[in-house]
This record gives sequence, C-alpha cells and structure tokens, in this order.
Amino acid sequence: MTGSLASHRAACADIARRHDRERYLVSLFAPAPARDALFAILAANHEIAKTAEVVSEPTIGLIRLQWWREGLDGIEAGTPREHEVILPLAAVARDHPEVLGHLRRVVDAREADLEGEAPADLQALQAYAAATGGEVTAAVARVLGADTRSARDLGTAWALIGLVRALPQLLAARRSPLPASLLEQSGTTLSKVKDMPESSDLGAICSPIVELGQDLLSTAHRDRALRSRRARPLRLLAARAGDLAAALARHGCDPGAAALPLAPPGLVWRHAWRAAIWRMGV
Repeated sequence: MTGSLASHRAACADIARRHDRERYLVSLFAPAPARDALFAILAANHEIAKTAEVVSEPTIGLIRLQWWREGLDGIEAGTPREHEVILPLAAVARDHPEVLGHLRRVVDAREADLEGEAPADLQALQAYAAATGGEVTAAVARVLGADTRSARDLGTAWALIGLVRALPQLLAARRSPLPASLLEQSGTTLSKVKDMPESSDLGAICSPIVELGQDLLSTAHRDRALRSRRARPLRLLAARAGDLAAALARHGCDPGAAALPLAPPGLVWRHAWRAAIWRMGV
C-alpha cells in the first residue's frame, strides 16, 4: 500500500466519521494531538466488528479475525503490515502499547458474532459488551490519560444501550443479541423474535438490558475520574448514553417505538454546550 501516514490517518478519520459517528463526534473534543490516535482505534474497532456482516460463512470470519490478530502481533514486533488502519495504529502503539491488548480482547470477543447464538443470560451479554465496547473505551482512555476502570464501565453501558437501539436493524439482518433467559421469561423464542418481531414484547425483553446500562452509567458517573479534564470526551459519551437510555425508557424500552437516530443533527452543538458548562464548573 502506498501513501503517507497522514493519508492513512485521514482514512481512519473518515472510517470513524462514517461508521462510528457518535464516538467520532466526542473524539473531536479531545486535545488535537490525541485525535488521530482515537480515530485509529475507532477505525480498527469498526473493521474488526464488521466481520460477521461481510463474510459469507463463519470459517471466513475466523480467518479475517486471525488476520487482525496477526496484524496486532506485527505492530508489537515492530513490523506492521502496509494497511491504512494498521499503520496509524502502529503509531498509536508506540506511545500507548496497552491499546493492543484492548483490541486483542475485542478480536476474541467478536468470534461470538460468527456463532449466531444468543447469549445465555444477561450476565453473558454484559461480559460480551465489556469485551467489545468496554475494551474499546478503555483503549480510548489510555490515549487520553484517563481512568480505564470508569471508561470500561462506560463502554460496557454504551454497548448495551447501543445493542438495544440497533435491535430493529439487527433483527432485519437475522441477528439478535437478546439473552435466551430474557426471551424465555417473556414467553418467546429467538426464532419468533427474528421472524415476527412485531408480535414480541420487545420492551419487556429489552428493559433489563437498558436498566443494566443505566446502572453501569451511574457507576461510571460516581467515579470522580470521569469528571477530570482528560476524560471530557468520555464524559460527553456518557452524557449521550444517558440521553439514549432515557429516550428508550420513555418508550417502554421498545427500540422500534423509540426509533433513535444515529448522531442526529445538532448533536455536536449539544456536546459543545455541555463541554462549555463543564469548563465553567457548573
């Protein structure tokens, strides 16, 4: 692959902007020297996370995930692959080598997407959310010099709330993150929810997931580390997650009824207003 590091960084920013716009927007409020690193992490996460969507069978997905493991190993060995995401990520790892460990755990967790089976229970879903959204947010915290513990709680909450928000699209793609135990409690099955989502009480099924996300957000907010200046982008993400959880709750936690858009117009100005209030110590 030809191209300068600057052009590869621009490609990462574009991937984040198009495919992970909510986290892209909060990254804009990070110090300028950190933004390229955050975009590289978000771009890598997107490329890893989309595996189940772009492969025709699980074996090919496993090969793709192994490519990413080897790509991260190459960065650690000082021989990064010529790739538009790998090369900027290698630059991140020179200053923040711990980021590679976080992304390795994301790769491992994404194997579950290829299995097509629902999590056994809410605890299993939380573990998956922690190993995906939680690890990505912890990697972001590494770059910001922020606390990884509160970041992991925040990222887990973000993933849980995001799964509920995206449920209509996931069901349309014949995928479902809904725990089997919650389906059983609601008197339905995974196949019924996939085939006839309108006949299922999605609000009752999703309510415990949203409540768990809110509990994790509360835990993150209680940690004073989230209120540090370095953690400001994470605090903005937490505020956005809280807004989404509240909107879902107002619609009985039914994602179809809530119909929450991704990064609605004016969101960046809402972030700017919040950041300004925090700077004034209000």
